[in-house]
This record gives sequence, C-alpha cells and structure tokens, in this order.
Amino acid sequence: MATASVKKSKLREMLRKDYVKTAILIIIVIGSLLSFWFGTKVVFRTDIFPFMTVVSGSMEPTLPVGSLIVVQGYVDPSTIYAAPYPNGDIIVFWHWDSRLGLEPLVHRAVGNVTVNGKSYLVTLGDANHGVIDAHYNTTTHERLDGLPREYVIGKVVASAPYIGQVILFMQTPSGKIIIVVLFVAILIVEFVPFPKKKEEKQVPEQEQVKA
Repeated sequence: MATASVKKSKLREMLRKDYVKTAILIIIVIGSLLSFWFGTKVVFRTDIFPFMTVVSGSMEPTLPVGSLIVVQGYVDPSTIYAAPYPNGDIIVFWHWDSRLGLEPLVHRAVGNVTVNGKSYLVTLGDANHGVIDAHYNTTTHERLDGLPREYVIGKVVASAPYIGQVILFMQTPSGKIIIVVLFVAILIVEFVPFPKKKEEKQVPEQEQVKA
C-alpha cells in the first residue's frame, strides 16, 4: 500500500510540472486534428481530404483562385447533372497531365458522350472559353473519348472565396519558414527557463518626527 501511495504521489508531482502539461496539451491538439481529419472524410464519404483549395483560374469567376471548396465524395455517377455553364455540376476528378502527373482537377460537367457502349462525361473549365478537357487513362496515359465516370472523386457542394489563400501561402517557402519560426518560438517560451526579474525591495518611509 505504501509503495502504491508513493507512486501516486510521484505521478501527481510529475503532472504538476509545466513541460508535462504542455506535452499533454500537444498530444490532445494532435489527437483532435487527426479526429477532425478522419471524421470529415467519413462524413463526406471521400478517400481524400474533403476540403481543397483552387490553385488555378480555370474555373473563374465561379471559383476564384484561393477558394476553399467542400467535396462530397462517392457520388453515384448517375446523379451527376451534366449541362453547359452555369447549370452543370462542378465535379472533382482524377486527371493525368504529362507535365504535372496525376492530380485532382476541378471542372464543370457540361455533357455526356457514349462511345462503343461506354459512357463518358464531357468536362470544361468555366474560364476555358469552350475548349473541352482532354482526358487520359491514368495508367497507360492513352487519350480517352471523355472522362470515365469511375474517375470522379466527388461533387463540389460548397465554396468560400479567398479562404484557401492561407493554405496556399502555408505551402510556399515563406509560409513554411513562418510556421517553423512560430513553432520554435512556442517551444522556447514553454521550455526555456528565463531568469525572473528580481523584485525591488521597498524601503519603508521614515516616520516624520514631530517638532
């Protein structure tokens, strides 16, 4: 019993230390972020993070560069409404490019086409002036007749202009440097013991002597 009491006392003493409290807080924050990450993926039924940032102007003025979009995943392809601007659904899909490789692309579904019994979507960026997208097989990279419906990641269900600019800035070298500097500054403030300024001793005032 005495041993258990000593262990509890040592545990309480350790938990009172500032660096232990900070470490616990960091673990809680990281756990909360991971819960948010996986939770939103479950809610929006997508294998990718449902919040994305528009990085090009191909969908302007509908989605300006820096817009934050919310993607609803696992869309039944038959529910995608394909029609010319501004009525067609805005979708996110896998797109292979000879310069950029495989990446998610955000464009509007503007039509349907069936070739040899297979149905494809026709996609177009709102700012691309009628030049429809060229689509390629993500494995063999051969030209396709349109966008295969199985390449669709999801629909854009909401957007907020300019909020994504913060995320874009964080991905730049300057943004990464600022993040590292802030992180190091927090660690220094939390863990480096700074000498406290000594309190000045107050000299009691001398009593006035009555004449």
